[in-house]
Amino acid sequence: MGTFNGFCERDLFHQRVFSTIRKKTGMAQKLRDKATNIPMLLAAALHSNGKVSAADAKTALVETETLLIICKHLDIITPSTHEGLQENIQQLSGQLSALSQRIDKQ
Repeated sequence: MGTFNGFCERDLFHQRVFSTIRKKTGMAQKLRDKATNIPMLLAAALHSNGKVSAADAKTALVETETLLIICKHLDIITPSTHEGLQENIQQLSGQLSALSQRIDKQ
């Protein structure tokens, strides 16, 4: 009976480890996907005649920022990487706001 319990405990441990890895991998993929959406939406805003706005790119940026925070807490990215990316997000946010204002004036 001891061997069976040991096997079950080991199996449960492996399931938890692999589940955690899958969650982290999935979150990292979501982060990559969302970050890719920013330039795509920006390009669409510039060429869509009002159908897509720069605000859509800004929304994708905010969603990316949220995913970065989650990834930091899940130890997918290091705190120093998070800080560097956070600085980039702040710069890009300002640039998107300025661009959105220019597009709205046209």
